[in-house]
Amino acid sequence: MFVDVFNELLSENYLNRKQFAEKSGIPYPTVIGWTNLGRLPDYYALIKIADFFNCPVDYLMERQNDYGRAAKTIEDIESERKLLSNYRLLSPENKQLIDQLIQKLK
Repeated sequence: MFVDVFNELLSENYLNRKQFAEKSGIPYPTVIGWTNLGRLPDYYALIKIADFFNCPVDYLMERQNDYGRAAKTIEDIESERKLLSNYRLLSPENKQLIDQLIQKLK
């Protein structure tokens, strides 16, 4: 869902909804509508969000599972969501350790 990808991008960029609204120029009530009310951004907002996060619109709409490859399976997407959900629960120090481990594993 769009809201999951959007929240993931906020988290990855250490932004809350209010900060995103201020920095992107998108009104805060609009952002709340996406995240709390299940509304979808219009065409122009999607482009603005994609430009802000430097990602394709297809990524925002879950038609790609990263910034360059098409999504493989629903299981892959669910696995990534679970991984991200667990990552968000970590302390900043543990996140840094995980990030370092990922860099070594690449």
